[in-house]
Amino acid sequence: MGLDKPSELAASARVARQLRLITASLYSAEADKKWEAVRALGELAARPDLLDDGRLRELLRRYFWSLNSESGAVPFGLPEAIGEALAQRPALQPEFLPLLCSLAYQEEMFQTGAILCGVIWALGRVGSAVAGCDPNAVTALRNLAANAPETQARQLARWALEQIEKGGQATCGQAG
Repeated sequence: MGLDKPSELAASARVARQLRLITASLYSAEADKKWEAVRALGELAARPDLLDDGRLRELLRRYFWSLNSESGAVPFGLPEAIGEALAQRPALQPEFLPLLCSLAYQEEMFQTGAILCGVIWALGRVGSAVAGCDPNAVTALRNLAANAPETQARQLARWALEQIEKGGQATCGQAG
């Protein structure tokens, strides 16, 4: 095992600090602050030289844990962050996309309000991979598009279905 160069240690410390700031901002109820953090995480996730798979995996595991009711957290921006990370790092989709999809329909995982809207956006952000991963998530989105009690959730579900069906990925922060 070799020692890291001082420049590599400094870069690692900067990334760790940035991840702490991003994660703290994801819990914000302020939309601008949340979206800035989602975009920043996406930029880091797009750079495996700065954020390796192991570190990103651990971060995603913590985010999913925070979405669990047992965590006691109010994770406003975590679904969006998960979707952005998976869009930027498709190699992690086999491990984490099934969990994200399950948030849209499994009773014990189902979210409401702003968190549900975040899950819907995240599925749209990942795009066509959702249909191949979990057709039940697509069915849930169709149901939400037609029957969700909140207008925003219905609109987002329609937008997400468009992204999934057109075979692409949306850009971060883009939604219908």
